[in-house]
Amino acid sequence: MKVTSIVAFSITLLASIVDSQKACNGYAELCDKLYSEIAYVTTHNSYAAGKQPAANQNFNVSVQLKDGVRGLMLDSVFPDDNPKEMHLCHGNCRLLDAGPAVNTLTTIADWLNENPNEVVTIIWENTANVPTSAFNDVYTQSGLGKFGHVQEVGKGWPSLSKMIDSGKRLVNFINPPSDGSIPMLMSEFEYVFETPFENENQNGFKCTVDRPKGKEQPLYVLNHFLYNNLIPMDNQIQLPQPGLANITNSASLADHAKQCQQTFNKIPNFIAVDFYDKGSNDGQNVFSIVAELNNVKYTQTQIGDGTTNGGNTDNGKVKKNAAQPSVLRNFNALIGLASVSTWAMFVL
Repeated sequence: MKVTSIVAFSITLLASIVDSQKACNGYAELCDKLYSEIAYVTTHNSYAAGKQPAANQNFNVSVQLKDGVRGLMLDSVFPDDNPKEMHLCHGNCRLLDAGPAVNTLTTIADWLNENPNEVVTIIWENTANVPTSAFNDVYTQSGLGKFGHVQEVGKGWPSLSKMIDSGKRLVNFINPPSDGSIPMLMSEFEYVFETPFENENQNGFKCTVDRPKGKEQPLYVLNHFLYNNLIPMDNQIQLPQPGLANITNSASLADHAKQCQQTFNKIPNFIAVDFYDKGSNDGQNVFSIVAELNNVKYTQTQIGDGTTNGGNTDNGKVKKNAAQPSVLRNFNALIGLASVSTWAMFVL
């Protein structure tokens, strides 16, 4: 009886230790926070990476996730030369085609499998009206569908810890709405509103509800990136402005976020930026700004290809797998538990 009691106590103690040491999206402080109470580094046109003039990011989705990006904005299109395969393009695939969507979704699925303490959000722009059946195909083929969280409209969001424990660690929003046949593919503007996204100068960022018009929701996207018209006075083709990213992603972003926090009386959830790896020379960047919004300590570290001095949301403790410290500590705790149990049996 005494042995049983000691073992039971040890198991209870271990469970408490494991729970207290778990990090959610890199921080133990975020575990008990609701999904809706947290700010996430989000990349605008996440798939559009590279050196092309139309690219919005310098590094691909795999690197983005490694660096601490937790919100991904994707655009679904059927290219003219392949009308049956969903690709990731921004409007016109001839301008920039990131290839089949299933490839990027597979990358995300693999990363989630390797990082069990992380919650990721995908925001789909489906202005090309790709049918829901095509989304079902790519989510099934990639293995990403098993992570999909379904949230009832108007109901409070769970904490990150509960989402992680349930295994449903991927939130998917889409606009325009899907046909409803995939419950996890949730209509964006029933949950989220966005600030204006057509910004052409540093002084033009606003804290107004742009989409859906005049209707606030529990979550919101802070759009903070700049466009430049390829042809002056003609917005048919708009290109990002990488040359201004160091300014856009530092003090300008911090001021915009604080202004909107005051305006809406809540922090922005999805901090959408271009060239997420860029920031000011003094270390202020989207990661430090999001950490401040989340009231957690930011630790500067190398991001991207290692040449950019940025930061990530793993608090500088984990380079590739944010769950790794917890796994190691849990293993050590299990060894300790086994030792306690063995000692108890020997003594009693």
